[in-house]
Amino acid sequence: MTIVCAVDFSEGARQAATVAALLAARRERTLWLVHQVAPAPLIVAAEPVREGLLALLREEALRLEALGARVRVALVEGASQQALTDHCVQHDAKLLVVGPPRGELPHPGASASLDHIAQATAMPLLRVRDAAPFQAWLAGQRPLRVMLGVDRSRGTLAARQWVGALSEYGPLELLAGHVYYVYEQCQRLGLPVPATMDDASPLLQETLSREVAALVDTWAGQPVRVLLRQGVGRAADHLVDLALEQDADVLVVGTHHHTVLGNLASVAHHALRLAPMAVAAVPVRPAASQGEAPLPQVRRLLVATDLSPLSDEAIPLAFALAPPGSEVHLVTVVQEPLTPEEHRDFERQLLERVPRGLEPRQVRVKAEVFVAGEVAAMLTQAAERLDADLVCMGSRGHGGLKEALLGSVTRQVLTQSRRPVLVLRPPAR
Repeated sequence: MTIVCAVDFSEGARQAATVAALLAARRERTLWLVHQVAPAPLIVAAEPVREGLLALLREEALRLEALGARVRVALVEGASQQALTDHCVQHDAKLLVVGPPRGELPHPGASASLDHIAQATAMPLLRVRDAAPFQAWLAGQRPLRVMLGVDRSRGTLAARQWVGALSEYGPLELLAGHVYYVYEQCQRLGLPVPATMDDASPLLQETLSREVAALVDTWAGQPVRVLLRQGVGRAADHLVDLALEQDADVLVVGTHHHTVLGNLASVAHHALRLAPMAVAAVPVRPAASQGEAPLPQVRRLLVATDLSPLSDEAIPLAFALAPPGSEVHLVTVVQEPLTPEEHRDFERQLLERVPRGLEPRQVRVKAEVFVAGEVAAMLTQAAERLDADLVCMGSRGHGGLKEALLGSVTRQVLTQSRRPVLVLRPPAR
């Protein structure tokens, strides 16, 4: 496994190469120092140009070897950024380090070589402006202050895993930054929308803080400070500001490959170009297809029933999936307002359906009755509020054989839910 540093012989590239060399030396990995040259400069006096560029690469390699790195140099010829990516793949690179882009871009949606590199590579890309924080960190003078941009996408999982790998180089101080939009989150969680977008309720902030903490709480067993920022406009600007306010040395974000228009909303795209601190863009990889995806933790289940015999058949199966120490919310939704006595009666009916024998597994059970006209919407919002790791439902309810293969509510939840939904069909009798 190697580290690749792409250089253009600027001061920014020199800073990036210093960081790449220190990281490579720490883990005893080979550092490839690579310069990519387009065909045009080679049309005239190709060999002198090649020799001149290789001489510059060798000179930089000598400086980096003094830092303890084992350095090799390569001149990659080609106009496409795919040539650099191919070199990384060929040499089993696990990290690509680059300096900042040269100059200012004409407008926020324009592409640049840095964007093309980020689009082409399937490995983490670390963009460095200043080597000093990394030098102090790797010298053991202080932890590296890392802000992880957090949302509920697979990008966050990829970024969190990369931060875990980064911690193997030295101690980190981890911050979790999350940008949210009030109306969108109130709709998702089923909370009242405030009169003004500046008036985020304490309940909303508490719920979001709990969600963000749950997304990063397995990181290296260390405490993580959660920071929320209400967004108006582009999320990347708020996240960069938050990292700047917290004096973060590195901002780490997950990324998906986007089109140019998609980049207008991409946090990684804008952070790579604009953030004054170092930025790591970690692409989502098909980890599950390669057997590399971590086992998800199921800590909280939402089990829905309409109290019909067909729907109740799924309840024992759902409880069988509950790991020791987990929490199960057994819920039902009614469409008419209830008196307090009727509410207690529904809760009693739910608790009567809890299977016996859960005590040795210490599974906590909560019965909840919701009142809503839209049953599927209420279930998906409840799953968000409760931060359920898994939603379990029967394949059919009151509709019985009049419904299609899946009941109408189950189909709607499958369509609307952002959480994993498991449809449990009882065994044939």
